[in-house]
Amino acid sequence: MLTISLFLQIMRKYVGAENKSIPSFCTYFFALFMKEPISSREVGLDDDDKYYPFGKESEKSAAYKMYKGKRDIPESALRAVHANLDKSRFLEAAADIPFDARKNLCTDLSQYGVDCTTDNVDETCAEIFCSIIKAELRKLPGVEIDLFEGRNEVGEVIPPVPIQPARYADGAVYLPGGDVIKLHPSIKPHGDINEATLPYIHALCEVYAEQLAKDVTPKTTGELPEKLQRHLELQRQAYFDAKSIERSVRDAFVDGERQFSALKDDAYDGIEMVYFDEDYETGYVRLREVLKKITSTELAKSNLVNIKGFITNKTRKGVCHILVDDARIKSWVNTDA
Repeated sequence: MLTISLFLQIMRKYVGAENKSIPSFCTYFFALFMKEPISSREVGLDDDDKYYPFGKESEKSAAYKMYKGKRDIPESALRAVHANLDKSRFLEAAADIPFDARKNLCTDLSQYGVDCTTDNVDETCAEIFCSIIKAELRKLPGVEIDLFEGRNEVGEVIPPVPIQPARYADGAVYLPGGDVIKLHPSIKPHGDINEATLPYIHALCEVYAEQLAKDVTPKTTGELPEKLQRHLELQRQAYFDAKSIERSVRDAFVDGERQFSALKDDAYDGIEMVYFDEDYETGYVRLREVLKKITSTELAKSNLVNIKGFITNKTRKGVCHILVDDARIKSWVNTDA
């Protein structure tokens, strides 16, 4: 079982290593999961070292014992994080972890039954920490935390995906009433293919194998001709763009997951006839025509299209590759697969 002590000891190797002492690391790490103080009350608490957990000298011993596994998370720390929970600063810090370190972090977590990849390890770690906080809070007498529809981890009301036109810019959604919803940082593909086990990558390898009349695997994609390497890079960029949207709306809107599913359903309906057209000589041509079709298809089932500038042509193409992961599309080469 991954306790807070074990988790902190793992994370200290990858995030916040510049904090030399154990208490200062605990202070830094817990603060990554809290929104910055905004109100005058919060700023005042911060000035007195009372906003972030373990900020006061008298709390250093508790931080040290917690890190060493000699005590649970203090109730005050649990309540402070839960009342001000915000994963965005942690995700920004984790995005800077180098590729090799991300692989090592995945290996460390796997020893405790955590399955993740270098592409999603940051989000996985954020979920682990939030789960630990909520599990520890539930142990406190008289505390009930129900994750009911319409609320996030801190009990704040989450708005639905806007029905009226809204605007997306600079990583945030600007609602008609003036509210601003900050989204998670977008995820980007790394230089090496880390999502090699995902069906969409294998489907692309099948396309390239047919083009070149030889076997192509995720491990040999670096040997592809320059044109096909560029093609693969563009497909991965589109895929990660769509996955970023999926992850963001899931956490930012109460009906985000349902609205993204509606987007996928609409996309499939729009490309289905093109995909099953038997006149294409190769899978490469079929994929090209499907991606061309999706950029001109009206997507009206999901309210996500009401957010101007959010669902781009790149996102639409990426959704097609997510449909492969979902097994809605089995193969670009053989539609009867």
